[in-house]
Amino acid sequence: MIEAGRVSGSASIEDRRLRRLYEYWDEKRGDRRAPARADINPAEIADLLGYVDIFEVQDTPRDFKVRLNGSEVTRMLGQEITGKWCSEVTSGEDAERCKRAFNICVDEWTPAIVETTLAFCGKPHAAQTFVALPLSADGDRVDTIITAHSFHVLEAPFEPLPFRHASPG
Repeated sequence: MIEAGRVSGSASIEDRRLRRLYEYWDEKRGDRRAPARADINPAEIADLLGYVDIFEVQDTPRDFKVRLNGSEVTRMLGQEITGKWCSEVTSGEDAERCKRAFNICVDEWTPAIVETTLAFCGKPHAAQTFVALPLSADGDRVDTIITAHSFHVLEAPFEPLPFRHASPG
């Protein structure tokens, strides 16, 4: 599994769909830290729309509301999540991974990439990789995140290894 991490450029993104949204976002950003949601023109990324989600950022407490859920994302999740908070939809390690990626976007104004299972929606043999990109209407705070998703099958259900502290010495 890919742990939530920063994206340093499009060359570091293997998946074509995720790379395409990153490059589009980067073009719209120009010399700003992040483009505004208003800068995103659906007609310019029509080939990606089924795999795109848009999240509204709530600061206190930190949570993310699904404002747009792409049709392919809905199909893979097996449910419509538009209008729901991430804290209502995911749980456990999958929720923590998503939250870490989103927090990178919000706190650092930096794109992030992460992989999670789809076990939270009853699909333990499926996983998603997504890129999360910050958007800002006013240039002062990240108020929205746009994501693109790629789905794949796992050979076996993902089971995280137990956390072990390093032994001194």
